[in-house]
Amino acid sequence: MIGITNDSKFTERLETRVKTRLGEENVIFPPYDAHELQDILKDRANLAFFDVTTLDTSVIPLCSALAAQEHGDARRALDLLRVAGELAERENATRVTERHVHKAKNKIELDVQNEVIRSLPMHSKILLLSIILENLEGQNQMTTGEVYQVYYELCRFARVSPLTQRRITDLISELDMLGIITATLKSFGRGGGRTRIIRMSVSLTEARHILAEDDELRRIVDYRSRQTKLF
Repeated sequence: MIGITNDSKFTERLETRVKTRLGEENVIFPPYDAHELQDILKDRANLAFFDVTTLDTSVIPLCSALAAQEHGDARRALDLLRVAGELAERENATRVTERHVHKAKNKIELDVQNEVIRSLPMHSKILLLSIILENLEGQNQMTTGEVYQVYYELCRFARVSPLTQRRITDLISELDMLGIITATLKSFGRGGGRTRIIRMSVSLTEARHILAEDDELRRIVDYRSRQTKLF
């Protein structure tokens, strides 16, 4: 029996009786390097493109190098090549170039960010919307207290019980960890206390549109638009 997993601790969670019967021998496969990724992409490119000569000679090495720098993931390299080809096709370009690869990289990263925002819990979405509103009103950076005031107002309109400011501080840290915002701790000296200075790390326009896809948040956006004319 052959088992394949990306979880190196998988066998540790098996029952003792199962583990003793396995008598397994582990084979660890290291991440692909750039040269190995190039071989994979060349093979797939011959199948995917009507004429592989429409690829600039630097396209496959670039896709391979970018994927190798991150995780050595063949799927990542294939996604870069596929999206680069799709972008070139939409432009009616005669060749796929390095420019298309870089645009593909940006698009893939943006798609991942968008999916992260879509999957946020409701309170995190309301919190993020509060930060966006503050930005659109000219506050490029704000404190936890300022964000909480807007968040509290939006919760009251949506008839959602607001979380405590301490819990919101935890959610701010989670958004920071996800790369959606940056929250830098700032000290005001002896006796002055400390707070987080919050800034957006993703596109305001993209984040706003994604949040507006949620029916409940759409009501909040419409409500706020009547007050600020920003949406």
